Amino acid sequence: MKKHLMIASTLLLVGACSSTQEPQSTPLAENDSVPSWVLMPTHETGLASSSCVQWSGNMAASRAQAIANARADLAAQINTKAMVMDKLVNQQQQEDDTTTSSSSFAQVSKQIAEQSLVGAIPKEVAFARIDDQKQLCALVIMENTKPLFDKLIKESGKKLDPNDEAVLYSEFKTQKAMKELEAELSSAKKL
Repeated sequence: MKKHLMIASTLLLVGACSSTQEPQSTPLAENDSVPSWVLMPTHETGLASSSCVQWSGNMAASRAQAIANARADLAAQINTKAMVMDKLVNQQQQEDDTTTSSSSFAQVSKQIAEQSLVGAIPKEVAFARIDDQKQLCALVIMENTKPLFDKLIKESGKKLDPNDEAVLYSEFKTQKAMKELEAELSSAKKL
């Protein structure tokens, strides 16, 4: 009897679990239409950002706003990458037990980002439908990040050996470093 009760309980539990629906995450409605570059802006050799604004009926105004928002995001990406560079250089200096007095990359990144955004160009502009609202979206790219990186190094006054600089540039180009910093920032906000 106990054996039958145990089997029945197990079947009931398994049946109950299988009938429980998992919450469905549907960020877009069925009639939404969004270009892939809006959700995942990328560029092979540089930085990319996208932004959408509600369609105002005025192409010039909506386009300018979408591009301005995407450029602002590019500036934020540059600042974040500079903060990652500071973190990596500080870790290296602690490991080497050396300290130097120079500006941080983060301190000089804002000015350099603003200057560098002159080279940021809109690559795509398209309409999208999000939450049944017409949006105008823009993809802005910054082609080559090496001059930006070199300028950050120069303006910070940091002296790096060529190997460290190559590693730092590699980290600068990757999204991994940015995601790592964002995770640290969000965990710091929770404290």
